[in-house]
Amino acid sequence: MFLQKIEIQGFKSFAQKVTLEFPRPDRPMTQTSAGNGVIAGVACIVGPNGSGKSNIVDAIRWVLGEQSLKSLRGKKSEDVIFSGSDKKARLGMAQVSLHVNNEDGAMPVDFQEVVISRKLYRNGESEYIINKSKVRLQDVLLLLAKSNFGQKSYSIVSQGSIDQVIMATPNERKEYFDEAVGVKQFQLKRDQSINKLENAWNNLRQVDALLTEITPRLNSLTRQVKRLERRAKVEAELTEASRKYYGFLWADLESKTKEVKPRLVSGESKLLVKAKELHDLQSHLRSLENQDSRSKVFNDLQQAHQKILDEKNKLREEQLILQNKIELAKQRLTDKPVPMALPEILRRLKELDLLEVSLTKNLVAGTAAELAQAREDAREIGRLLKDLVEQLENPKVKSEIKNEIDPEILVDLKGVTADLEGVDQRLVAARTAIENFNAAEEKKKGKFFDLQRQITVKQEEYNKLASEISSLRVEMARLETRQQDLSAEIRQETGDLAWLKNYPVEKIDEGALRSEINQLKHQLELIGGVDPEIVGEYEQTKERFDFLTEQGDDLRKSINDLEQVINELDEQIQQQFDTSFKHINHEFTKFFKILFNGGKAELVLIKDEADPKSVTGGKAEAETESEPEFKPGILKTLEAAEERLSPKRFLKKRTGKVITGIDIIATPPGKKVSAISMLSGGERSLASIALICAVIYNNPSPFVILDEVDAALDEANSQRFAKIVRELAHKTQFIVITHNRATMHQASILYGVTMGDEGISKLISLKLEEAERVVRQ
Repeated sequence: MFLQKIEIQGFKSFAQKVTLEFPRPDRPMTQTSAGNGVIAGVACIVGPNGSGKSNIVDAIRWVLGEQSLKSLRGKKSEDVIFSGSDKKARLGMAQVSLHVNNEDGAMPVDFQEVVISRKLYRNGESEYIINKSKVRLQDVLLLLAKSNFGQKSYSIVSQGSIDQVIMATPNERKEYFDEAVGVKQFQLKRDQSINKLENAWNNLRQVDALLTEITPRLNSLTRQVKRLERRAKVEAELTEASRKYYGFLWADLESKTKEVKPRLVSGESKLLVKAKELHDLQSHLRSLENQDSRSKVFNDLQQAHQKILDEKNKLREEQLILQNKIELAKQRLTDKPVPMALPEILRRLKELDLLEVSLTKNLVAGTAAELAQAREDAREIGRLLKDLVEQLENPKVKSEIKNEIDPEILVDLKGVTADLEGVDQRLVAARTAIENFNAAEEKKKGKFFDLQRQITVKQEEYNKLASEISSLRVEMARLETRQQDLSAEIRQETGDLAWLKNYPVEKIDEGALRSEINQLKHQLELIGGVDPEIVGEYEQTKERFDFLTEQGDDLRKSINDLEQVINELDEQIQQQFDTSFKHINHEFTKFFKILFNGGKAELVLIKDEADPKSVTGGKAEAETESEPEFKPGILKTLEAAEERLSPKRFLKKRTGKVITGIDIIATPPGKKVSAISMLSGGERSLASIALICAVIYNNPSPFVILDEVDAALDEANSQRFAKIVRELAHKTQFIVITHNRATMHQASILYGVTMGDEGISKLISLKLEEAERVVRQ
């Protein structure tokens, strides 16, 4: 991979589009007529001061993603756009395109030629393009890091910055060496992983905060839902118990009804037959009465007797109805307990309150008499409370309240009973009169009396049957009334009667089952009412809780995975840093001796004070030890530290940051100077060149741009510098901006930069091979 060409348009002084093509670094060296070798991979850019040579370096930095305007020698972003001159108007856009040959696949993209472009408009809009596709700055930086070059790496040395590495602080040199040893791409990945871990940790804290917020509500909803489930269970048990109880009562009632109803129907049919027979006899009797006047007298007596008998039957039926009502009322009162009335409860509570006030006063007074009275009050309070609790727990039933039966019914029953007694007396008298009449007329009208006896027998049979029918009717009425009351009670307790149709009847213990139903009702009262909407809210809250819990688990797994990735990157960075640093240190010593014609130089690692070996020598064998492996458990540590420690701070303390800087020891031949700051300007430049060359030798960049790095060198040192460039040209491509002839002799192509009155930089190029052929001709 090498730099094939660069296109500049509208960037600083290059108002017009210019193209600089560079030779391949792997072409064989050619010889000039003077016997000097021409290095194929070296291009020199020459020109007078102020012509715009360094703008080419700035353009390369800019297209590679440089964000520092100071490094680009500007104050505003639009300063990189051609600002115009007396003869040329300013431009609205600057664009630089870098063409990289990627035939060897060193750049991790599937293109043989990669074109990286950057555009900037005066309105501030900017865009990065890779092979005609818009990308982000981060994508460009990551691609360059993987390709082992960038705008801040050792591959670009700007004018006047040759000794920046030498004069930098040890910590700044450490960052420079991160680029030099080729671990920048891993550090970018590591930084991305740390950022992801930071975001995951922040998200996890938010999730935990939300879980902390909704957990109490979820617990409350869970308790309410359990109460609702318990209530549903008790209601189901109550429904089942009620159905057993009322199903048995209903079946028993229907059984009794089915037993009474056929008897009533049969009796009524028989009564109709008896009535017909009696009517026939009476009709015959009336015919006999029409035969004789005495028959009329007998008939009058018979009618009076019948009237009294009918009245007796009517009174008897009324008596049975009243007795049935009283019996039914007693049954209703016995079935249902009567709780103590609220006014009665309030009255007794007020009595207790008055006794409590009296007790308090007597206790406060403290005299013997008042304390004795306080003891009496206390005993009275206990007795009243015991009575009240007993009456509340065992309410009296209606059967115990005799005077609660309707008194009018009792009065009516008493009157009917008295009337029956009078009717019986009158009936006896009427029968006596008939018997007397019959006795008088027996001889004369035996047949008449015989008919009368038959009528009497039939009448008695009729009356007896009528009495039985009346009793059956009363019983049937009682059963129907009970059925109506029971159906109303069943509707109230179970909701409907449809379930009674096919419900299997079981034999039960009425008392025990009734007690169980009361206990279940009491449990429902203790549970209380629960809003059914709670279930929907519980399901929503539970779903959100489960979702957040799952998200929290995913975030914890992500943090652990990222932790492992960071550990692996740290290990890879450390191994590569150690290996490359040893080689760079060795090559630095070698190139230092070449440039200074002797002397001694080495690189020294500065370690953290926590390490007992805070400073180690620069020898390859003792440069550094493996940094302590990151111990897993960052999640537990962060959770324990809470607000006091962020992931970034924690990782910076714990992962791969033992080496804090790199120091340089350089001693030119014949001197005892070791501190780099005590060297002269030229010596610092030579030391910087030696360090850059050592880095290039160990980790060659696809191309190296040097902007007047040999400006401070004398002729002898320029020759040595040219020799080093000649030695390294087979490893990388050199683009050198120089005024030095010794350096120009190593180039295969020369670019000249000039600037006319228009203030625009222009290019002229010369390929030395073609020039040599022209001279030979």
